[in-house]
Amino acid sequence: MLTSRKTFLPFALPSISEDAIEEVAQVLRSGWVTSGPKVKQFEMEFGDYVGSKETIAVNSATAGLHLALEAIGLTQDDAAITSAITFTATTEVICYFGAEPILTDVDPIQNLLTPDSLRQTIEMRCNWDGKVLRSKKTGKHVKAVLPVHLAGYTCDMEGILEIARSYNLYVIEDAAHAFPAVHKNVMIGNWGDFTVFSFYATKGITTGEGGMITTKHKAAADRMRKMRLHGINRDAFNRPGWYYEVVDAGYKYNMTDIAAALGIVQLKESHAFWDRRTEIAQTYNREFSNLKGVKLPKNDLNGLHSWHLYRIEIDPKVAKIGRDSFVEELRERNIGTSLHFIPIFEHPYYKKTFQYDRKEYPVACSMYDRSVSLPLFAGMTKSDEKDVIDSVKSLLDF
Repeated sequence: MLTSRKTFLPFALPSISEDAIEEVAQVLRSGWVTSGPKVKQFEMEFGDYVGSKETIAVNSATAGLHLALEAIGLTQDDAAITSAITFTATTEVICYFGAEPILTDVDPIQNLLTPDSLRQTIEMRCNWDGKVLRSKKTGKHVKAVLPVHLAGYTCDMEGILEIARSYNLYVIEDAAHAFPAVHKNVMIGNWGDFTVFSFYATKGITTGEGGMITTKHKAAADRMRKMRLHGINRDAFNRPGWYYEVVDAGYKYNMTDIAAALGIVQLKESHAFWDRRTEIAQTYNREFSNLKGVKLPKNDLNGLHSWHLYRIEIDPKVAKIGRDSFVEELRERNIGTSLHFIPIFEHPYYKKTFQYDRKEYPVACSMYDRSVSLPLFAGMTKSDEKDVIDSVKSLLDF
């Protein structure tokens, strides 16, 4: 009988160094803790890192996606296409406007929205009159596509962009899992009209809560900067005196200097984090290579995988245990897991509101029944690795 760990190993934990703690402490001592010089510094350094001139720091990736859709003028008369396999944030921001989310199925290997699935969705669910793409169901104007880079794999951005341009669609990348991923020698953050990164606690780098938008469009960037802070025409830090003007009905989406200070140090440490996650993922792949009925993740053939997650799929017809029992057995051994993701069409709100038919998403349904994410984070020790490997092998090795 395999001995269980004495302590619980989560599937992800942030790595916070003493340098990061000191940087945050300096901000707390400074007396300026909301949006100020550290946010500006973080935006500049993040832009330099990914190669983007326009960067807008926000308090979550959800806020970033919302601002990007607001910047393109999405309304209740519009629709947007995104993947059925994503976190609710990608879809809910479309709903904020009363717009219609149109879901694509995903490919069976990486579970991504692809040029093929995008094209099939457009042919099946949309009408094109030569100028405007419209939803067959509602007649709404399809204005954008939101590809989701999943687990660290990158979507085929060249193919997606080609299709999007032919139908006059904006491309807004959900890159919550994609820092610091590279697609075809170009870092994620430079492909679509907008790219939105997440700095949530489990992400490649963290600010506790937070996100970053990158874009090529300066006018849109200026609007998002204004809209992230109540529609006020000047940031508090740069405001001369007390006078300001509210020029639009904006939101409270600004990042704090406390969060940015953490992000500045995390950014400096990000390559080391990525190296360690990559090392763990490759060790898993090597150790699990002979397991039957288990699909392992592979390196991204189109670039550099961020290894945000290590997702496997268990075929219950071949493996000696099903996914749900596997998860329970790992929990008994004090090893945490997660699922990325429950398909959007399975959630009660989306089922009721948009009447999605799960039969139209066979790959997403198969993934949902088989997928599980194993522990993968930079702070894992060799002992943690061994505990995961030994436990997985004990449950799946014949």
